[in-house]
Amino acid sequence: MAKSKPFDWSAPHDDEEIVPRDVRFGIGDNPQLDWFGGDPVKTAMVNSFSIFLPEGERFFIRSLKHYAARLDDPELAAEINGYAVQEAFHTREHEDYNRGLADLGHDVEAMEQPVATLLANVQVPLIRLAVTCAIEHLTANFSTVTLRHHHLFDGAHSAYRRLWMWHALEELEHKAVALDVYRQAAAGMPAWKRYGLRIGAMNTTAFHFLRVLLRNMRKMLREQGHDTGLRFWLRVFQLFFISPGYMRLSMGPFLRYYLPGFDPRNIDDTDLIRSGRAWLAAEFAADGPRAEPAE
Repeated sequence: MAKSKPFDWSAPHDDEEIVPRDVRFGIGDNPQLDWFGGDPVKTAMVNSFSIFLPEGERFFIRSLKHYAARLDDPELAAEINGYAVQEAFHTREHEDYNRGLADLGHDVEAMEQPVATLLANVQVPLIRLAVTCAIEHLTANFSTVTLRHHHLFDGAHSAYRRLWMWHALEELEHKAVALDVYRQAAAGMPAWKRYGLRIGAMNTTAFHFLRVLLRNMRKMLREQGHDTGLRFWLRVFQLFFISPGYMRLSMGPFLRYYLPGFDPRNIDDTDLIRSGRAWLAAEFAADGPRAEPAE
């Protein structure tokens, strides 16, 4: 096994390059209860997002790998490989993150079960790919908000802040890969069917994502002894739509997905990718978690 060494955050990369960064944040070894500025509801919101990720990332990798050898496009095959490596690192770090949640007393297995069940029910490869496209768009929106408004994480514990910025950056780097694969995989279908499948998958995915997210938020807060009645719902409304307004900030980009012919490559995120890379390089300049180079 090669000796581990820190990831070189200062190394130059092309703006459109998919860069797998094998970084270990160690959150499972030192989990924090209300790590997001001491706010239990905001912390539960982001923690609930992490609950989706290990099962979700494995689902994404399977979805794209199914088509990798079937597409006569070496450039896209290379992008699928870079995507899969990034997602594998995300899986590892969020498994560690979720182990930390379990150590804090949360029933992580019970919260992950609905995610696993929903994804296991998607068996048809093209539908699985359409669901992957939908989830990738949702995560790209989260990533755009995170990188554009990174000050929102100023009050967060450093390990969590770095992990979510790292994840957001890599999601933007590979945001177009799943839809590129979908367009080629569904090329033989009439355009209206391709569009209908893509939008149907988004409608179903967005509904279940929000439903399970809110369910797991309430479960986490109840496990900490917090009330999840009217005050909880008012706080959720405030976070989603008023201040900072996570859904309000992401609604415009989200709705673009419903345009026929939507292509995330037509949205120029170059400045966000550059600023995200620079932000992480500055964060890790003095110190950082142990990292290993990708094979």
